Amino acid sequence: MTCIYCQKQFEPSKYRKTKQKACGDPACQKRRQRDNLSAWQERNPLYYRIKRMDPGWRAKARARAKRWRTRHKDRIQAYRQQTMEQYRIYMREYMRRYRAAAKTKGDRKVQESGV
Repeated sequence: MTCIYCQKQFEPSKYRKTKQKACGDPACQKRRQRDNLSAWQERNPLYYRIKRMDPGWRAKARARAKRWRTRHKDRIQAYRQQTMEQYRIYMREYMRRYRAAAKTKGDRKVQESGV
């Protein structure tokens, strides 16, 4: 049988002889998985959006997350300790961008008022 991605000959699995179209090469498998996911998302375009738009679902998801956080405080603290330096670097850069944007916004207001 010929792989639909790399065009190489391969021996299909004895369990999926008629259905298998891709060889076992990791690159071909990755492409196959991506194609399958894309096809599924095309068939189910509103699957995730409908849930997010539903206020009942949002409330349940928020409550579920809160329950998890209260039960696993030690995990959250451990994660914060592990990633604190990365977080500080991120926040420094974020605040730098925020202040620069606020400054340019303030400069525009001054120019518009003519002061």
